[in-house]
Amino acid sequence: MSEETYTLANYIDDLKRISAEESDHEVVVEKLKPLAERLGVNRDWIERDKITYNHEQGFGIQLLHEEPNHDLAVFLFSWLPNRGTLPHNHKTWAVVVGLEGEEKEVHFERVDDGSKPGHAELKRTGDWTLTSGAVTACLPEDIHSVWNHGEEVSLSLHTYGKHINYTGRSEFDLEQNAERPYTVAVD
Repeated sequence: MSEETYTLANYIDDLKRISAEESDHEVVVEKLKPLAERLGVNRDWIERDKITYNHEQGFGIQLLHEEPNHDLAVFLFSWLPNRGTLPHNHKTWAVVVGLEGEEKEVHFERVDDGSKPGHAELKRTGDWTLTSGAVTACLPEDIHSVWNHGEEVSLSLHTYGKHINYTGRSEFDLEQNAERPYTVAVD
């Protein structure tokens, strides 16, 4: 099968197969990264008329696949210009491929022990820019923020071990050293 013919359906089939064969999150993401990159080459699967933008949250999310138990969720994110997220975790593994535009990821490490509810102290550990065709991955406790610094909408394909609204994940307010539950609006 050539790169030009690798479809979203092929990717979802491979996602199901890999997740059935592997339980180690690091192995799953390493096996999915080249497949996400391959899917990102041919963007014919993007249904542009279904792309939406949530101006309140700064990005739109189109659900492309999800198992009945909320596992193996695949989304198309559309990031509005000069918008993004606070630092957050996922509480599941993630693989992301850039499709259009650029998204800056800033990575953080939690430095407190997590014993005080609602409180979190983070330290910035680095950043990286996701460009078209580039792939990144996160493990369940990784913390990052995402920001579209461009003048145009950016698009990226996100694959998660579980739908992000069902993992109990958190977002972090750096100014208040606060941790709070984080869910997003999905179309």
